[in-house]
Amino acid sequence: MFSIKRKNSILGLVCLSGFFTLHTQEVTRIDPPFWWAGMKNNVQLMLCGKNLKDCTVHSPEAGIKVENVYNADNSDYLFVDIKVHEHGDYMLEISSANGKKKVKVPYRILQRRSGSAERTGFNTSDVIYLIMPDRFVNGDTSNDIIAGSPQVFDPSGLETRHGGDLQGIINNLDYLQDLGVTTIWATPILDDKINYHQYGTTDYYKVDEHFGTNELYRDLVSRAHGKGLKVIQDVTPQHCGIDNPWVKNPPFKDWLNSLEQSGHWEYFSLETMSDPYASNIDRDFTGNTIIYPQMPDMNMCNPFVVKYMAQTSIWWIEYADLDGLRVDTYFYMGEKAKDWTALVRSEYPNMGIVGEIWGNQPPVLSFWLRMCNLNMVMDFPLHEAIITDFTKDNAHWGGKMRTIYNLLALDFVYDSAEKSQVVFIDNHDTDRLYNMLKKDSSKVKLAMTLIATVRGLPQIYYGTEWLFANDERGGAHKNRKDFVIPKEPTAAQQDVFNHIRTLLNFRKNTPVLHDGKFMHYIPSQGVYTYFRYNDTDCIMVVINASDKAQHIDWARFNERLNGFGSGVDILTGQEVEIGNQVEIAAANSMVIKLK
Repeated sequence: MFSIKRKNSILGLVCLSGFFTLHTQEVTRIDPPFWWAGMKNNVQLMLCGKNLKDCTVHSPEAGIKVENVYNADNSDYLFVDIKVHEHGDYMLEISSANGKKKVKVPYRILQRRSGSAERTGFNTSDVIYLIMPDRFVNGDTSNDIIAGSPQVFDPSGLETRHGGDLQGIINNLDYLQDLGVTTIWATPILDDKINYHQYGTTDYYKVDEHFGTNELYRDLVSRAHGKGLKVIQDVTPQHCGIDNPWVKNPPFKDWLNSLEQSGHWEYFSLETMSDPYASNIDRDFTGNTIIYPQMPDMNMCNPFVVKYMAQTSIWWIEYADLDGLRVDTYFYMGEKAKDWTALVRSEYPNMGIVGEIWGNQPPVLSFWLRMCNLNMVMDFPLHEAIITDFTKDNAHWGGKMRTIYNLLALDFVYDSAEKSQVVFIDNHDTDRLYNMLKKDSSKVKLAMTLIATVRGLPQIYYGTEWLFANDERGGAHKNRKDFVIPKEPTAAQQDVFNHIRTLLNFRKNTPVLHDGKFMHYIPSQGVYTYFRYNDTDCIMVVINASDKAQHIDWARFNERLNGFGSGVDILTGQEVEIGNQVEIAAANSMVIKLK
């Protein structure tokens, strides 16, 4: 006899948080909770319960076949490889070693949606809007306080929950669409019992109750798609939360890396993976240590870990119909990152995956792109260059804007910088752009002009369009204030909002900014000029970062202006005649659509 306790899940599917027992054997949970027909690879089930060591697993139906059964170090777990032939409802018969004890467990295989494997997801035609769900909009106050949750709801606290949720994002899809963004990247939304930012996952198959449900997340994606918006999931395959059951009761002794190694920043270096002279001990440390004790590090050298973590992402892509993944602290996986990526890529060969590789040297980023077959990385080198050029004189580097020029001149190290870089200035781990640029709104506009028109895929942080600033109380969480549109915006706030909205909507409808070629000219007098062009269209971008008005030297740009006689500055609507004297004001920019 056994009973099923049904969890809140799609279409009443069994999530198996109930008990299936026979004497001392129990199966309390199966991950993944269900799967799909039509996948390229076998699914590997993790059975959780009691006394599962040496059990055999069999399915009497022909639609699925048990290929392999693996004991874990811990008898509370059993791993089972299943080959799927067709969708349907099945029974797994789990027998003791002597065959005298048997329990039957239901498992469902769904029909995969048509064209799922061919999804392309996000690319350089998009603009990503980064949201921290808890700090965005509170759309459902009923989930602010969850019975039994240790987390404190206090919208005034820097590290407490503020009440933002998935419904809040749903309620603002029209705002995002109007702003001109095309893709939503929300920081993690999965179950985390401790952190409002959700980077310490407790359950990889469950949306955190403070945000909503699995079904609501799927509804968010569907509604976003209906408005022409894409959704990227932020994933953490390399670490879990300190309250995850694995911390006290892991399947294998080496499921997690040792907590005894935590905190030794002096031994950590991103460069060890690409360094031809690195020692093995230093290289191994980069990919196999716990930097943050509150977020234990998954041991990606254990193949069961890699498979489990890859399947969680595949499951969410398929279940919620996602458009791509952003992988947090990708480099903490070390060289095993390529194995995780290969498993996900095998099911979705064309889908976008962007890795967070926090390095300031393009050759290092290029190494990771090639080693791991990644689509994209976060362009931290350009982030640093932008802040440097807009806040310092840089006379010893050739003047203002020369740092950006010199950095982009290194794009030869990439196979395709145009397609592989997610360009940004601020995010949830940096100061707010407004603060980094010393609360100069004109410089914010310059930076956003560059982000929206330079090569790569732009990402902006929620609230940047309204000149959000750091919380004056400071600290690591100072840049995560609640999203509130000003009821009476200042002139500067409205000016920046209009500037960003104009840029993003122009970019959305201008293919040459998505995949056109890039040509730039050495900055002069603090003015940086570059072009995005193809065989028929050309956009000229002029950024004057100096404190004086400058004139455009048309003759210098004849190589790109040949064939064009005029244009229009899309930021002002001003008509521009090539060859005429055109002045660009101090701390100003022009985006000229040539004709």
